[in-house]
Amino acid sequence: MSAKILAKSSPLEKLIYGLGDVGANLCWTFMSMYVTMYYTDSVGISAAVAGTIMLVARVFDGISDVLGAMLIEKCHFKMGKIRPWFLIASPLLGISLFASFHVPAAWDSQAKVIYVFVTYTFTAAVSYTIYNLAYSAILTVMALDEHDRSTAATIGRFVTTGGVTVMFYVTPILLAMWGGGQSQSAWSRLSTVYALLCTILVCCMGLFIKEKSYEVENDGKGEENKPAQKGELSKAFKAVLTTKYTWLLLGLFLLFYLYSGVSSIKTYYYKDVLGDLGLFSMGSMLASLPQLFALLLVPALFKMVERGKAVIAGCVIFILSNIAFAMFSRSVAAAYICTVIMSLAWTPLTAVIYVYIADLVDYIYRKKHVRVEAAASMASSIGTKIGAGLGSAAVGWGLALINYDASLEVQTAATQRGIVGLTCILPMILGVLIMVIMLFWKVDQEKEEN
Repeated sequence: MSAKILAKSSPLEKLIYGLGDVGANLCWTFMSMYVTMYYTDSVGISAAVAGTIMLVARVFDGISDVLGAMLIEKCHFKMGKIRPWFLIASPLLGISLFASFHVPAAWDSQAKVIYVFVTYTFTAAVSYTIYNLAYSAILTVMALDEHDRSTAATIGRFVTTGGVTVMFYVTPILLAMWGGGQSQSAWSRLSTVYALLCTILVCCMGLFIKEKSYEVENDGKGEENKPAQKGELSKAFKAVLTTKYTWLLLGLFLLFYLYSGVSSIKTYYYKDVLGDLGLFSMGSMLASLPQLFALLLVPALFKMVERGKAVIAGCVIFILSNIAFAMFSRSVAAAYICTVIMSLAWTPLTAVIYVYIADLVDYIYRKKHVRVEAAASMASSIGTKIGAGLGSAAVGWGLALINYDASLEVQTAATQRGIVGLTCILPMILGVLIMVIMLFWKVDQEKEEN
């Protein structure tokens, strides 16, 4: 059999891969981190109701992920199989973000709850579903060479982390400048700016990233991504659903993004325990900047330590850091130091989590001889949305459980202790569960055996 020439991604494509994800995070991560505070402190919806809305939205989310994956596998455009979906997702994400932070102030509480449910569900189940399925799948056709794929993923995460760091830093500053976190007009203005940037950056992914095909040396013909026929579509989904690594990947993404959703409790920690939401700007930078530079060292780390072992070691350090955070929760300095250590410990998983999707696609192709880019991405997308949604819901329910009262200038001592518990205990549990999943992830070893 003739050898295959593996196409590589260009430097521009790697950059756009990261910048586009920055745009999407201006919608999704911004909402994950701040929308609960917006609902409780500005709109006036109770934390318990906000948490319930986020959980119920997950039902529609799961359905939309399956339908979206089937649609991507079935459809084929002249531009390619994946790229056009970024052009579709970009305006939808912008509209979703704008609408979510423009809850009509004059409406009564029941109408506000309905509006919040509709806009949040549309964001999660439609706009972000389309984007996330495309983003999860694009790496598999953007870079075919394994080393180039890892490099693209690392550069992408570096750019994304840098963009999110800037967002975390400027958000509290802009909110304060425009009226504060209890001002709906401040949230409206901020979300409008982010919505425009989100639309432009995600659109660039569809315009500038090219899909590659395998080329055989003797004739130069490629294995094109063609629309799946009815039988092929069933075969693709069967291959995905009957592979154990699909379910491990689903669990990994669920836990990774559950932590992302749970992290929104830190806005309450800085505001109500340390007494200054402005401290969150520095805290968020310390959570991102060290990881930003650590990502540059990840390729060298993975040459010395196997990826799975590096992730597991990072989880151990992450768990210990959360224990220290809980012990010294009243100290700003201790909180910042622990935040830096947690960020560094989380770096190996952050760097490779999307590479695992490509690994799953390649694994299924080796074992069952069917390409399943969109169907495999369905697992990561479902995990992402369920995880982030459950994380945000857990924050809402947790706040209700510890009797958080948005009308109080200073929360009770019991409520403050509860906020510290939510900040530390849930992440520790997630770290343990991720370690368990990584112990069963043997794709690399099985590839070597073949």
